[in-house]
Amino acid sequence: MFITISRYLFLLFLIKSCLNIFPQYNDTFLEPGPHQNKIINNQALNNQALNNQALNNRALNGRVLNENVLNNCDGWTEWSQCSKTCDIGIKMRVRISSNPIYSLLCSKYTETSVCFIQECPDHSEMRNRDEREKRKNKKKKMLKNYINESYSFGKFKSKNKKIKK
Repeated sequence: MFITISRYLFLLFLIKSCLNIFPQYNDTFLEPGPHQNKIINNQALNNQALNNQALNNRALNGRVLNENVLNNCDGWTEWSQCSKTCDIGIKMRVRISSNPIYSLLCSKYTETSVCFIQECPDHSEMRNRDEREKRKNKKKKMLKNYINESYSFGKFKSKNKKIKK
């Protein structure tokens, strides 16, 4: 169970690190101004667009590879084991440097890849079960539709009608 939790946390970390490229707005951008109900003029909109672009550039610059650091990195580690033993998982490798000064900087650059080892056996059993359930539900639906159509066209007599003597 601990291994499963650690895998999910690892996947969550990867997703969070990929989503970190979006701009982080400061407090002043989100605060409503004194004239919040008035129309903003074009110059204010242009200034806001420039501020957003600057925030985007700042956020992306932290994510883009720095060529100077990469020149000091010797290579890559071996690929890690797949995060799952069956179905789709993730494997990862990290940049390394023989120079201890640059090893920490190089280790920040990672590469991830999707891996597929084999199909999990329980999924094939679940798929067969789902197909059986689907067929059963289809038969029930057909029977239900037949009864509804038959009842609405008068094949079955209603119990509420009085019988004449």
